Amino acid sequence: MRPLKVFAFFSPFFLATACEPSLNQAPECLDHALALFKTWCCADGAAIDAYTFQGQTVYLFDPGLCGGDFPSYVLDGQCDTLGFLGGFPGFTEINGQPFAANAQFQSRLWSN
Repeated sequence: MRPLKVFAFFSPFFLATACEPSLNQAPECLDHALALFKTWCCADGAAIDAYTFQGQTVYLFDPGLCGGDFPSYVLDGQCDTLGFLGGFPGFTEINGQPFAANAQFQSRLWSN
């Protein structure tokens, strides 16, 4: 009976921490970028995805489902902005290459 009490005590902790955003496989600077992103992104559908693009891992910050006017922005591993995609002007290229045709999805790092 005692192990059940221990599990009952710790299970809310594990459930709560499992839902917290984690960028542990990404550069440290993305933690700060995520904190800023969460202050303005949409309440639904926002995400950060990792891609391979032009020989490096890049991070796509998609603001979500609150309007087509907000572009997604692409950061490199040092959290420098490489460019923007979508938005009102409909940007499709980063560094002169079409992103969709040349990027390979790696993983979703965070979503709301």
